[in-house]
Amino acid sequence: MALRLLRRGEPAGRRWRFAAVAAGSELLGAWVLLAAGGVTVPEAYTLPAAALAVGAGLLAMRTRSGLTSWPALGPGLVAALVPSLVSVLAGPDPQPWRRLLLGAAALGIVLAGARRRWQAPVLVGGAVLAVLALHELARGWDLLPRWIYLGVGGLALIGLAASYERRRRDLARLRAVVARLG
Repeated sequence: MALRLLRRGEPAGRRWRFAAVAAGSELLGAWVLLAAGGVTVPEAYTLPAAALAVGAGLLAMRTRSGLTSWPALGPGLVAALVPSLVSVLAGPDPQPWRRLLLGAAALGIVLAGARRRWQAPVLVGGAVLAVLALHELARGWDLLPRWIYLGVGGLALIGLAASYERRRRDLARLRAVVARLG
């Protein structure tokens, strides 16, 4: 199918169908090989599909003006990040490397989305980072004495109260920036 895609004289619609069938066949073949090899890491199954979806979304954004980042990149980003996040949250073992790599990937997605001014990568990556940060906070909750949390919370409340008006103005500007993202 991929070779047929490169043949001259094929209409554009037929080329897209050949590309989709070729990519789907490669993805299915990779999944069959992984399953036959006994691979149980969820990222081995989800990341190729997510990369394919993000690549198709990027290509669609280049060729179709007016397409926003949500339909183009949202499904691929969710497929890339959410299975790893679920594995971290529901997994019995600590998985420090998975947590670290997931946080680094989500941060990279947020930074890339902010640079391109795309709303989907910023919000999906930010949501994953927020959930992961809360999970890390919950994991480390019992490692520190209780008075430290009360002290930090009190200092945070004093700081928020001292700069309440500036924070409201900053929040309104943040809402406007997120609404302007494509």
